[in-house]
Parts: sequence; C-alpha cells; structure tokens
Amino acid sequence: MHHIELIGSYTAAATFSGEEIKTTTTRKDPVPVLCRELIKRGIDPQERIKVTRAGQLVWKADLTAGYWAGIDIIEGDRDGLRTVKYRAFPKGI
Repeated sequence: MHHIELIGSYTAAATFSGEEIKTTTTRKDPVPVLCRELIKRGIDPQERIKVTRAGQLVWKADLTAGYWAGIDIIEGDRDGLRTVKYRAFPKGI
C-alpha cells in the first residue's frame, strides 16, 4: 500500500524510491495527478493508495493507483466538485 498526504487544498505528496514527490494543482484534486506521476515512475497501478490529511484518513476505502489515475476531480464555478474521466492533453499543444 502506498501513502499520499494531502497538504492544503491543492497539494499532495508521496514518497517513492526514497524521493518525495509533490504535486500542486489549481481547481482539481491533486491525488489523481500524483497517482499518474507515480505510475509513470513505476508504481503498480493495482497498488492500493491510502490518502490522509494531517494523519487522518480522508477516504474510507483505499482505492488503487490505477483508479485514481483514470479520473479527475474538478471544481467548477457553478457546479462544485465533480468526478470526470481523465483525458490527457493532446501532444503538441
């Protein structure tokens, strides 16, 4: 199981191979973004992720890195938080 710590509203941090990896986003949950980076660095997509803030569990269930990597949780001006399927930006833009 891998551990991600939320720091503030838009930053998440994890340690992988002895290196701390931090991701800061705007208007979206940083956990999916960090999970995509961890998978790029070699974490197994089936590995479970525990998410905490100040040492307290954030989610009741530990979801897989692959699940987190496949979604984005975004915040809109009118509709609040919502979960959407992750779509990578086309290369060359």
